Amino acid sequence: MKKHLNAIVFLLLVLIVGFLAWNHSRHMAQLLNELTAGNAQQRSSAAAELISGQQFSDVVSGEKHGIRVQAAVALRDLGNADAVTHTLPLLKDEQKLVRDEALKTLEAIGAKSQANLTALIAGLTDGDINVRKGTMLVFTQVPGGIGPLSNPDVVSALVGAVKSTADSSPDAHGPVGDILSSSLFDPAANSRSVPLLVALLNNSDDAVKEGAADVLGKIGDPAAAPPLIALMHSPNVSPAVRRVVIGAIALIASPECQPSLIEALGNPEDASDARAQAAAGLGRLATAPAVTALSRALTDDNLSIRMAASGGLARAARAGEESPVNLAVTNQLLGYLSSGSPLVKLGVVEALEDVRASQADADLSKIVLAGNADPELKIHAIRALGFAGNTAGVQALVAVLNTSAGEDAKEAGISLAKIGAPAVPQLVSLLASGGVPAYYAAIALGTQAQDATTGATALQALKSAAAGTNTTVQRWSAVALGETGLSSVRPVLQQMIKSPDATVKFVAQQQLDKLPGASMG
Repeated sequence: MKKHLNAIVFLLLVLIVGFLAWNHSRHMAQLLNELTAGNAQQRSSAAAELISGQQFSDVVSGEKHGIRVQAAVALRDLGNADAVTHTLPLLKDEQKLVRDEALKTLEAIGAKSQANLTALIAGLTDGDINVRKGTMLVFTQVPGGIGPLSNPDVVSALVGAVKSTADSSPDAHGPVGDILSSSLFDPAANSRSVPLLVALLNNSDDAVKEGAADVLGKIGDPAAAPPLIALMHSPNVSPAVRRVVIGAIALIASPECQPSLIEALGNPEDASDARAQAAAGLGRLATAPAVTALSRALTDDNLSIRMAASGGLARAARAGEESPVNLAVTNQLLGYLSSGSPLVKLGVVEALEDVRASQADADLSKIVLAGNADPELKIHAIRALGFAGNTAGVQALVAVLNTSAGEDAKEAGISLAKIGAPAVPQLVSLLASGGVPAYYAAIALGTQAQDATTGATALQALKSAAAGTNTTVQRWSAVALGETGLSSVRPVLQQMIKSPDATVKFVAQQQLDKLPGASMG
């Protein structure tokens, strides 16, 4: 009898557990249905219950992406700090639709209250980079980003995160700097953010000082320069803080920053990366004293400093890809080509590669044509002549092809290709020379012809040369046509295969086989 009673009790327990599991499963299914298909109130209530039971992520994560999208909507309906916390992981979802809906939710509720804002800022130090990037977008996206709201005070909260996470990994100062320097915040919020950050420069924690200095550098407001300069020269400043402060001063690069940047660049006791940043800052200033300091650094014992100094000189002479050449700086640089040491000359010519200044053509051509030029200096001078439309550089580069071999000839061909249409007549004439000049001329013409915007001149010239009677020119024209990789040259090469000259015929077939779609049989 006792055995039967135990069995009955056990069976009842199994039934009760099964019923509870079934009831729980049914309730979870009901909550999921309300979460994704209910009205706003139902969605909000379902989200709240799932969050309170610590089941939201488990219920949603395994569902189809459409349900995860609706989950983000439900969290928007809920709208509290818990909703913010549970939306953040959706920023790393594999589906873009889910990520986009999560962004919308966070933009809508992320600054709805101080508690929400605190929860949102936690995303800036999340262990997943996608969550960190997504959180930054919530603040900065145009249109839709939260921006520098005053109630709650977004700027103060962000600056507070620099202090509170200074010893964390990852910390918040990188993302906060990117946010406060974005178009929604800078310059609109600088009058609020800069004083708060400057105050942190006096914090007893070096990590806080470093974070504040880094953010101030990204913002780039000249109002931050004096306190940063003062901290740089403080007798109690640590090397680590000084390093970050120098970088910040270099990013601001206002006139009062110049003496400190010159000091840092020339100080071998400062960290190499800080000195390199100082070089970049001096390049932004582009004054005569800045250029002088950069030219001195071209003889530094540290190669990375020499490279940074050359880069700074290039920026000083041309601030950006579309910026005009700074003639005053360029003329100062050209002066060093006649009076500087070998290292200074090399650094200046390396800088001129990025400047693309026709004003330097005469001096660069002298180096290229000099029989006793340093080989490395000559290579860089050849490269510096190679920029679009630089007609005045063609003659010296062609001379290199006619008189040199190896690396010099190769670089001259590359530079002539970069010059474009003005170099085409001379390159075509070199095809008749045969040998090294013809080879690099053919490569240059083939490279030019690949350019969809500017290659028509070279392509037409090659077709005309291929149709001529000079078999040497025809052979090298075929090489150039093959180099283009264009299927449109196939008919020209097919015609050349009919040539009575066996060499022309062979080369044309060889190049035809290189073209896209060529038969492998």
